[in-house]
Amino acid sequence: MTRRVITTLAAAALLAGCASFEKKAPPEPQSAPPEEPVSEPVPAEPAKPAEEVAKPPDSAKPPVPPRQELPGSWTSVSATGPGSAPVRRVEMEFGADGAWCGSMLLEIDGKKRFETLAGTWTAADGRIVVKLSDTRERKWSVSWDGATLVLRDGDAELRLERTLKGR
Repeated sequence: MTRRVITTLAAAALLAGCASFEKKAPPEPQSAPPEEPVSEPVPAEPAKPAEEVAKPPDSAKPPVPPRQELPGSWTSVSATGPGSAPVRRVEMEFGADGAWCGSMLLEIDGKKRFETLAGTWTAADGRIVVKLSDTRERKWSVSWDGATLVLRDGDAELRLERTLKGR
């Protein structure tokens, strides 16, 4: 008997499902929405010419100091990058005649020591090149903001300020 009830229910469900496949009349078309009154066209404003936007100065390239600003004494404000951890202070002297000398205070294993170097310097195309008396050469890109001289060599950066006279 349960089998007969299940079969009957299944047949009823099947027939009910088939009824959904019967062809139905299409839905009645809806009436069109009422037409809105046509308004007068609004005259378009004349196209404004494209304004040329002033290009901001290229901040990726800080200004290079004029060569005449470099001669004199400079003292480090900061030293960052590879090899800068032991650097405590750097002093440089750029002579107007192209002579260069510098000293560096280092602290290694708790012991402080000075190193001094000398040679010649040239400046061109945003770079300072120092040729040491032992024939080594050091090249830095150079920039400044009018007060701080920034020397870069790869990831290493040395920031210097002019040393005041009488110090």
